[in-house]
Amino acid sequence: MSAHLKVWRESASLILAAKAIFSQPSPFNYKVLCLKRSSKSKFMPDTYVFPGGNISKSDNTLDWLKLYEKFGFSKQAFDDLRPAENVPAVLQNDDENSLPRYLSFRICAIRETFEECGILMCKSPKINSDTVSQWASFIGGHEFIAWQQRVNDDPNEFLNMCKHFEIFPDVWALKNWSHWMTPASNKTHRFSAVFFIATTHQMPNVHGDDKEIQDLMWTTPDECLQMNSKGTVMLPVPQFYEMSRLKTVLDVNALSSFASNRARFGFETFWPYRIDTNNGVYTVLPGDDLYPKNMDKDFTEIPRLNELPESENKHRVLHKSAYSNLLEIENFSSACRHIVPMKSI
Repeated sequence: MSAHLKVWRESASLILAAKAIFSQPSPFNYKVLCLKRSSKSKFMPDTYVFPGGNISKSDNTLDWLKLYEKFGFSKQAFDDLRPAENVPAVLQNDDENSLPRYLSFRICAIRETFEECGILMCKSPKINSDTVSQWASFIGGHEFIAWQQRVNDDPNEFLNMCKHFEIFPDVWALKNWSHWMTPASNKTHRFSAVFFIATTHQMPNVHGDDKEIQDLMWTTPDECLQMNSKGTVMLPVPQFYEMSRLKTVLDVNALSSFASNRARFGFETFWPYRIDTNNGVYTVLPGDDLYPKNMDKDFTEIPRLNELPESENKHRVLHKSAYSNLLEIENFSSACRHIVPMKSI
């Protein structure tokens, strides 16, 4: 990340989609894991988000490569995880004294998912050490519950836990997906978040962190968006947008295959720009005619217009209230062969 963007904290999030058998008819054969942030949270309280959090120093240590080497993996075993193009600045400028960033962000996403949800996306060489599967591996057991709290208290314990149980994070299961930056107009909390996606053959058991998480919910994209429109689930823009994108894919096998095949084309970057109008606040995204040609960290003030001017190319979200999100898309296509989300009706 360039020097002038250092105020954006580096973080990683995981969209976890699990194959599911439903008790009631549904066009989707999978559900996505969401968690409700604490009402006491300083950033986005009471919102439903994907598992994730800030990068820790422990996620960057070269000791992870030593762990993988113990199980026969050289540094070249991770080469396919590095995208061939569309690499956001936050994943560039590797330090030779630290883990490559495309690996450390994956370690972070897996660690945070374990801390918040109790899902341990790791492999054991005693069970299966294959790295080419489209599906994520996870390990369960009551003995990990105590470790969940230890890792929550100290991120360094994640590496210690992997050493203790002779397991390693399933970094290959996390596919490159998107990159979201907090708008510059949010002057107190700014994040540069790398989003990965992973799919599992079945729905893992969850064990939520009571201190930071109010609720854990498995939901289809369509159900989640309906709850948002009814005012029962509050979604930040990234989660609303990604659910709108997933809504176009009904089959988890197709989603898994698409994510694996598209990963080499990198990350679609979203640095939203906000405009206030009589109709509500708009979040304007890249590809929209109203998106600034030279987006800058100094765009800290939200401009005020009575109404937006007519435009041919639209890629924006309208917010009429904290729960109201309406996606407007016209003549937009992704720059990195990604899914164009389903616009709101």
